[in-house]
Amino acid sequence: MSDLSFFDPPIEIAAESPRLELITSRLKASGLRPYPASHPIDFSAADPLLIDIATATRSTLEALSRAAMVQVHRQVVLLDTSGGPLPPSGETVILRRDEDMGALKPRLMALARRASRLREAEIRRDTASAMGVRIPAADLHAVPSLLYIGEGSPLFLSLQGPLKRQGIDLTAAISRDTARRYMAERRFAAALVDLESFGSANSTTAKWIIEDGGLGALPVIALTHPDLQMTDLQNTIMALATEVVDATGRTAEIVPRVETVCRRLVAFAPAMPQPATASALTDETTRLFNPRFIERHIARQMDVSMLRAEPLCVLTFRLDAFMAGMVSAQQEFADVIRSQIRDADCPAHLAPGTFVITLPATPFRGGVRLADRISDFSAIHAKISGTGFGWRVVERRACHTPQSLLSAGLTGPLLRPRLAA
Repeated sequence: MSDLSFFDPPIEIAAESPRLELITSRLKASGLRPYPASHPIDFSAADPLLIDIATATRSTLEALSRAAMVQVHRQVVLLDTSGGPLPPSGETVILRRDEDMGALKPRLMALARRASRLREAEIRRDTASAMGVRIPAADLHAVPSLLYIGEGSPLFLSLQGPLKRQGIDLTAAISRDTARRYMAERRFAAALVDLESFGSANSTTAKWIIEDGGLGALPVIALTHPDLQMTDLQNTIMALATEVVDATGRTAEIVPRVETVCRRLVAFAPAMPQPATASALTDETTRLFNPRFIERHIARQMDVSMLRAEPLCVLTFRLDAFMAGMVSAQQEFADVIRSQIRDADCPAHLAPGTFVITLPATPFRGGVRLADRISDFSAIHAKISGTGFGWRVVERRACHTPQSLLSAGLTGPLLRPRLAA
């Protein structure tokens, strides 16, 4: 069988033998690709860095402290089994047991998703500003709503009242059917998912979240704690999360953590097309971003992709000629796209019947999954059901320019929904 470990996410390890071999073995088993740290450590590198406190050298810890002082943005993981005080290092992942390395991969994926979302929000504002449009700041007095999902968890009642006093509404969905109904009736800032309640491998709600993409584009805040022995199902949900919150301690300690990540999600959400900015940024027919915006914006996305050594994909949909001539079909397809994409995904209407979605920090297979999801969801819509459109995914290569990357999605064969299923 071919060794596919090269495709596992890399992580740099600052540790000495025999701890280095132990850590490497555990991380490989969890689906990561560890490699020994360089000397001196480059704190501006893109890969996450794990530092074993028990064997780290004084120079490594001093460099970590200096990097935190100047706010060098590298994801750091501190492995400290002693439970003692840790050096300041900004936003770090702290592991207190060797066993916790098994859940590190989904935790890093959640943090990477959050970082990608924040970067996309920043460069989307820059693109709009370059086009003469100012994106208004978030309303600090808004009352965000959270959808709580947890099977039989007592945590909901202890959080609902205190969060309400902090100006955040918390609504519980006791089943996937209830969650579907609430999501159709109201707009939520995020889903608050209690991982501890999904310990059973037969949880239908957990499978709905993972396999059916039940939460759609809704950001996920995962509640966990260090002593939770994570199952594969729980690890997968954590990997889908935008934020991870430690739910240990008293309610008075948990509530500020939840409020912080909730308000951060609202404040730093990437700007989406709005009717008020239609003349400059959006297409009049579909209210998605227009060609002028996406052609400028993809250049910024490519710069971030190259700087961060992250993938960038372009997903193109093309409606058949008959549907491309129907305004109602184009509007309906735009609605389907809006309902299925994440905040960081950037949708645009290039031409009648031609749609593109740029997907930051997303590899080719992630673009294919989104294409399948949009294809499946479109099947229930009268005007675009069937196989009246095709799609194509292109991942950025070193040879691409912004224009050639967009053009690559318009050339070559398109996959039909029935062939992609």
